[in-house]
Amino acid sequence: MQKTILLAFVFFSSVIICSSQEKGDFRLGLYGQGVSYRGQTLPQYGLIAEYFLSHKVSLNYRYGFGYNTNGDLAGHINPSLIGLAYLAYAGGTSSGEELILSFMIPEGLSYHVYPKEFLEVAPYINPLGSEINLTGSNTFDFSCSFGMNIHVLPVKNMSLSPNLGGILLYRNGEVIPVLGFSFNYNFH
Repeated sequence: MQKTILLAFVFFSSVIICSSQEKGDFRLGLYGQGVSYRGQTLPQYGLIAEYFLSHKVSLNYRYGFGYNTNGDLAGHINPSLIGLAYLAYAGGTSSGEELILSFMIPEGLSYHVYPKEFLEVAPYINPLGSEINLTGSNTFDFSCSFGMNIHVLPVKNMSLSPNLGGILLYRNGEVIPVLGFSFNYNFH
């Protein structure tokens, strides 16, 4: 328990210290997107986060759920959570440190360019993602998402972000188009 508290303190302290160095060092938002799969647009909703390593580079995190072509529940998670579940199953228990560490592993990176004061363009690649039951056959697919976020900042600390991208399923090389939108809050 003491290790968990110490690890959480170090992590959140580093976020606070880094956040004071750059504007928008941590971004948290809610997203909705349409995944175009086999002629259908499948809805997905969830939580998105970015932790800025510098003014131009951020680590990406995404967790969501939606529906597949059969109308069954589908989801997008970081595969590190599967590793945690395996450790819990194989070892019979998992610790708070493992849980915190699994959430700290990012899916990928974004590169940020600022053409105007209220505009931010951020291409991204997330090679460490996974889709659960997206294809409707109760499968777990490792995935790589890629694309472009356009962050429009109408007021301080808030951004509205349309997204155009795709999901590459590693299992069969299939690329699935994605169009989405997120509402974000930027922490300093």
